[in-house]
Amino acid sequence: MTFILSPEIIDDIMFSMENQDQILSFDALEGICVDMDEIDDDYETTIDDQRYYDLPEWTSAQGFRVMEQFTTRVHNPLLREALLNALGQRKGVFRRYKEVLKTAPTVEREWYRFKDQQMKAAVYEWYNELRMIWGLEKIGFEDETDPQLLQEDFIFQIEKHDALNRELLQNFIRKTEETSDDGDKILSFDDFDERAAFEAARMLGYTSFFDANVCAAAEQKHGTTQHNAAYITASNENGLCGVCSIVAFPFNESFCIPFLRVLPEYRGLGLGKALLQRACVYSAPLAATLLFADFCTPSHFITELERNGFKRMGLLYVKDLSIEE
Repeated sequence: MTFILSPEIIDDIMFSMENQDQILSFDALEGICVDMDEIDDDYETTIDDQRYYDLPEWTSAQGFRVMEQFTTRVHNPLLREALLNALGQRKGVFRRYKEVLKTAPTVEREWYRFKDQQMKAAVYEWYNELRMIWGLEKIGFEDETDPQLLQEDFIFQIEKHDALNRELLQNFIRKTEETSDDGDKILSFDDFDERAAFEAARMLGYTSFFDANVCAAAEQKHGTTQHNAAYITASNENGLCGVCSIVAFPFNESFCIPFLRVLPEYRGLGLGKALLQRACVYSAPLAATLLFADFCTPSHFITELERNGFKRMGLLYVKDLSIEE
């Protein structure tokens, strides 16, 4: 007896696969999973009209492998280490693993999405084996397990430099970088943007970057001025999660990103990438060039810069905004 694998049937089968207390099978006639202990034995079945099918196998060992696979995809080093420690426990592995995930709700939601995709793949494999018995072609399964930022978990906003709560930003900076690599305190919020942008200007030979006359001349010539400076923020119910700062760079109609940070608990979700892309979109109609001058950025983010069209120029990364992508 053949049947169509509908979304409702997939959900029912996946739910039943994890049931360790009953012996469940799929009833092709009713389209539901049933407890075989409650089924009468007076029915006849053949290879052509079989009504009840064993469910796809889903053991605790398979569940453990899925947890191992997901853990390798977690880029946040602190969270990944905690998950690995949970997997190394002799008892209560599944409970401990879930407890760790609860400390990072966004990653927890990604975990359940990942696990569902793995179980769904097992259901499709099982169903395609039945289709082969029925003499039917296999059907495809679209794997959606690539890591991605769950956009609905964050609110993105563009705030002018003088409109964003400065105390909020100060607290955010303290959470992201308490000290520099040499142990010294990082730049204070009040001079961080200016100092970083000045260093970028100095490297390009523009030592008078913040000279009032130079800025005024640049405003008159290019129309790219400091009033366009902005913060692109990402936040959720817990507050500020990521910040990208954009300041005017009064030469060659350029903007500069001196600061892009994501809180440790939200790293590895693609949040930095989303902030960078929004910075590019914001800057494109206002400037011809965007410089990335956050000299404390982690090395792995360099790849993201290059993917988004930034090219290395000394210690800076520069994107030509006039090129349409």
